[in-house]
Amino acid sequence: MASAQGVVQGDILRGTVLDANGQVLAGAVVQVKGTEKNAITDSKGRFELSGISAGTTTLTIQHIGFKMLTETVSVDGNKRVFSFVMNEEQTQLSEVQVVGRSETQQAKLQPIKAEVINTKAVQEQPSTLVELMNRSAGIRIRQNGGLGSNAGLMMNGFQDRAVKNFKDGIPMDYLGAGYNISLVPVNMLERVEVYKGVLPAGLGADALGGAVNMVTKKSLYRYAEVSYEAASFNTHRVSLNTLYSDTAKHFFVGGDAFLNRSDNDYKVNVTVTDQETAARSEARVRLFHNRFTNYYTELYGGISNTRWADELRVGVTWFYINRQNQYGASMSQPFGAAVSKQYSIIPTLRYRKTFGKFGLDQFLTTSTIHVQQIDTVRGLYDWYGKFIPSPSRQGEITTRGSLSDIAFSYFTSRTYFSYGLSDRHKLELNVVSTNIGRKGEDPLGLTLPQTGQDILSLPAKYYKVVGAAGIQSELLNGKLTNNLIGKFYHYNTSTINVDVYGTALGEHRYARSDNWGIAEALKFSLTGHTFFRFSAEAATRLPEQDEMFGDGNFHRSNFLLKPEKSMNINAGFRTERRGSYSLEINSFYRITRDLILKVPIDFLFTQNQNVSKVKGLGVESDLNVTLNRWLRGNGNFTYQDFRLFDTGNRLTEGARLRNTPYFFANLGLNGTVNRIGNQGKIHLYYYFTFVREYYLDYVPKSLEPEGFLGLWGKAQFDAPNIIPSQALHSAGFTYSPFNERFFIGFQAKNIFDTKVYDNFRIQNAGRSLHFKVNYVLK
Repeated sequence: MASAQGVVQGDILRGTVLDANGQVLAGAVVQVKGTEKNAITDSKGRFELSGISAGTTTLTIQHIGFKMLTETVSVDGNKRVFSFVMNEEQTQLSEVQVVGRSETQQAKLQPIKAEVINTKAVQEQPSTLVELMNRSAGIRIRQNGGLGSNAGLMMNGFQDRAVKNFKDGIPMDYLGAGYNISLVPVNMLERVEVYKGVLPAGLGADALGGAVNMVTKKSLYRYAEVSYEAASFNTHRVSLNTLYSDTAKHFFVGGDAFLNRSDNDYKVNVTVTDQETAARSEARVRLFHNRFTNYYTELYGGISNTRWADELRVGVTWFYINRQNQYGASMSQPFGAAVSKQYSIIPTLRYRKTFGKFGLDQFLTTSTIHVQQIDTVRGLYDWYGKFIPSPSRQGEITTRGSLSDIAFSYFTSRTYFSYGLSDRHKLELNVVSTNIGRKGEDPLGLTLPQTGQDILSLPAKYYKVVGAAGIQSELLNGKLTNNLIGKFYHYNTSTINVDVYGTALGEHRYARSDNWGIAEALKFSLTGHTFFRFSAEAATRLPEQDEMFGDGNFHRSNFLLKPEKSMNINAGFRTERRGSYSLEINSFYRITRDLILKVPIDFLFTQNQNVSKVKGLGVESDLNVTLNRWLRGNGNFTYQDFRLFDTGNRLTEGARLRNTPYFFANLGLNGTVNRIGNQGKIHLYYYFTFVREYYLDYVPKSLEPEGFLGLWGKAQFDAPNIIPSQALHSAGFTYSPFNERFFIGFQAKNIFDTKVYDNFRIQNAGRSLHFKVNYVLK
């Protein structure tokens, strides 16, 4: 839906064209019917028509992605405000719904490769953001369990922090674990932009494999939206979005909130050790200490569309996480009492303004995130929930136990400048600086060997600044688009060093690094719907503070990490026929030195370590077709072959990168039936996902499957090291009985109850049923 507001004064007709969410529609054509008088809305959605005679006048308003609107207005010299309603022309492609050349579609067509997930189109489905992204080509998100477990994104061979996460263009580190891919409801977001390889200068981060930018709903209108989902394993998810703005849209106030809660008590296959005889046996048990609860609330307000500010927004965020720990980095040992908590209150400030050709976007935030781990039970639990006392132990995770309370302090500044040299050339400069400190206490934790002082009481410091400068150019009458970007990376850190087993070495560790990078992205259009893309980048990725400091829970520190450096090349082709099909093929090549990889250590903990040399290539393809007027289909696959080289070890030379899927594919069907009961609408969908087996640790190349590219056959060994091939089926529907403000959704996930093994071979939930209701008040 969209609306337009106009003011008639004498023979001048002025107005603003907006969509239903209050966003301006630039580039809309407003015409006096039957004449050649017309105007095009500017970047703020405004238009002006002169020479309009008194009396009735018929206007037509057209915008790509919307059905043409024809409306008759009365021009009599009095000031009047007109409201119009436009219907979107919607086309469902894959799991996303592309609406004309909306911001979502435009992002897909940029020189820098982006996978765009339009979450608005699927917000009525009881689907998670993890599931939506896993249905996209080239993307896999691995989780360490059920709802609320750690989620690591893998894309085109890179994984975890090599792929940066953003919220509205701002790096999300300042939000801790309170806002991430596995927690954010799709109802909170307008879309998700997944950049592969080169990053736009406007994001300006030290990423090697790309970035995920979660774009929140930006409506400057009055609305409220609430959704509730109930699912298997006593899972409940609630979200609430609300916004109020004045008629002139100079003032706004709103709030976003969500709740995630689940017992995560699904059944898993484990190895049980008899405490008396030490005999080991296989068993299928139900998880009993795996509950997760989190709350998130953001309140914001500000002013907009004034002479001195396009937007001045002040916000405050509160979140709280309570996690029961059933296991650590692997499922080798169960826990029955240990818990982790995290909470914070975070103020933010953002100012945006365009001064003619010059644009400014400034973001500031400061916060302190508290992370606690409570492990004080004197004994152990088995997989049946039986407690075995052990008075010599202080805790179940480690013998010394834990009562840690760590405060991570953040200060983040992001400054973005743009300057339009002309209609076809724009300069950009983006600087992101982050200052982080860590200080805490643990009466049961590590101490300095010389003084016995709690090492958490000694401050650890981390500072990082990343600058990016670029120029965007359109050449050859717009057929050729070019992005040239230069980057600078700096970080320094200091803290007490701790070895791989968590022992304080008592030596102070200092590290710093300065690096430069350069990137080039080209797009050449053959037609309006067919183009080639190419990009190349020499990039550096600095170690993140949590990779060096640890997370205060199951992730160990490593202050010996070095920055990883990579040469990335991407090439792609895309073509489409509107309303019929779209096809995209992309290939990529990477050669990386000192790749930072998260690995399990001593079965309970993880740690980031450098992998000296990794190289590989890959290809992905995505096809969407309209089968008939109500049924659409999509499919995609990704193959990537990343291997170690120059290792000096014949067993690991040429081995695939550990814990990294190398082939996965998706199929989907979406159908919509209108006029159910004269006014209702039902949407049906089915999704299939396949992941080829891969390996938890390095496997000699000679032991891999002998089939073509390893795509069929079995590995030449049998061990728990193998993460087996998996085929998952899901299906569901959404139903709107009255209008498009109220929806009921149902989905059955993993219909055939397949055993699902994910990151570090941790078993995820089997079959689950999900029910969701969604209501929007406009």
